[in-house]
Amino acid sequence: MTKTMLDTPPTTQPPRPTSLTAQPLRTVAAGSFALAVLAGVAEAVVAISTIVAQEGVTDALVTQVTLRGLIFAAALTCAWFLARGRRWAWWALLLGLGVVGLASMVLPMAAALADGASWFTAFEGDVSPAFPVIRALHVLFVLVGVAVMLHPAVRASLGTSSRRQTQS
Repeated sequence: MTKTMLDTPPTTQPPRPTSLTAQPLRTVAAGSFALAVLAGVAEAVVAISTIVAQEGVTDALVTQVTLRGLIFAAALTCAWFLARGRRWAWWALLLGLGVVGLASMVLPMAAALADGASWFTAFEGDVSPAFPVIRALHVLFVLVGVAVMLHPAVRASLGTSSRRQTQS
């Protein structure tokens, strides 16, 4: 008796189609963090213009602008390296922007709301009517970046050096 293909079970399962791969997801996460940094820059510009109009330029303001500039530059650098699959950039963004940065924005707002402040005041609407919108976008971009970079495909695709990335 002759066996046909219908008589024998398949030895391997066909590959499952995947709609999401690591590189596009890393790019989305990195882009979200870059947009979060741009929202942070917009927040800083709005706040600084308000402070300068009220108090003028002070040494404390110059120090604050310098510090924020360094943080923004570091975050953009990490986002760039995350898009290229560097594990250290993943950790830096997760801890730096996803934990510390997000907490520095959300905890004061939560405390203000707990003290009975309005949403407008908690989102620092007294600085500018545009500030709450920019702040909400800033928080949203960080949350999207963290959520996407936690995807298993992204975590599994991370390397430690450029040499490892070119070998895979």
